[in-house]
Amino acid sequence: MGASCPLILTLKLKKMLTFDNLLFLDHPHIKGAIMTQIRGSKSKGGKTISIICGEGLYSSSRAGNKAECQRVEDASSFEVLVEGDEDVRGWQSREDINKILAENF
Repeated sequence: MGASCPLILTLKLKKMLTFDNLLFLDHPHIKGAIMTQIRGSKSKGGKTISIICGEGLYSSSRAGNKAECQRVEDASSFEVLVEGDEDVRGWQSREDINKILAENF
């Protein structure tokens, strides 16, 4: 039981990944923006998913469309890039992001 338990727990956690489980940080290159980046499960292609909100991005916050966002609580929509997609997905809601996560985890 010892060595297999962490693997089983990891698989269960990945299946339950939702927007509420994501940790957002200040974007390292865009002032007034927040971001998170995760890698999907290997069984579904292992794509990197980037979720951002802030100044000049296809997102909205309490400050308005394409406006500054300092906290995830202030964001109402996000710009999402899934590795391999040709374009970003703009103005994605938390529910939209949950669907994207379900497709990749």
